[in-house]
Amino acid sequence: AGTQFLFDGEYNFNIYGTLKAIGTESDSIIFDNYGDEKWRGFTLDNASDETVFEYVRISGAEKDVGGGMYLRESNPTLNNVTISNNTAEYGGGMRLYDNSNPTLLNSIIWDNNPESIYLFSDEQPIITFSDIQGGWDGEGNIDADPLFTDPDNDDYTLLPNSPCIDAGT
Repeated sequence: AGTQFLFDGEYNFNIYGTLKAIGTESDSIIFDNYGDEKWRGFTLDNASDETVFEYVRISGAEKDVGGGMYLRESNPTLNNVTISNNTAEYGGGMRLYDNSNPTLLNSIIWDNNPESIYLFSDEQPIITFSDIQGGWDGEGNIDADPLFTDPDNDDYTLLPNSPCIDAGT
């Protein structure tokens, strides 16, 4: 694994400008929890359209809305991102609010509680070639267990027979 940001406590990661979290396939960036108290995931509030998450994993977060990621007036690009094992009252994986329309490509949103993505009103994310639990309309999207190696022990690599391997662009 590459860079790891591990939180023990109710810490928010708030973005009001631009964030470029860009890893590589062999050197990804991990945002996760350790210890007993959950971190509070990302909040993008009027973040710039230049905000990018690439080869990033967001897991182990818990908050009222948008456990892994809460977007308000923000349109980030997420490419090769895994959002898993997050919890919220609405949008365990993501909650989109107030004209937030992110672009997701080659990403996995799985095992979030209560749902993968929660739309507040008429947000229209562009999601393609991604594995979204509960399904999502879009070119190349699937709704199939990604077969993580051992998520209970923070190993979110894919097993050789994962339906996500070679399924993207």
